Amino acid sequence: MRQAAGPVKARQIGDALGIDVSVRAALRGKLVRLVGRGRLRKPPDGRFITRP
Repeated sequence: MRQAAGPVKARQIGDALGIDVSVRAALRGKLVRLVGRGRLRKPPDGRFITRP
């Protein structure tokens, strides 16, 4: 995510990491938990951004 030029979707993160399509739902859940912990931000459009 830090290498991305801006906000990214969970699908883009999965593609970059080479994660199988069937596991991407788990990846999204982990990203949402990181939002809850304050490590990431999630704007209303559903993408994820690193916290400064």
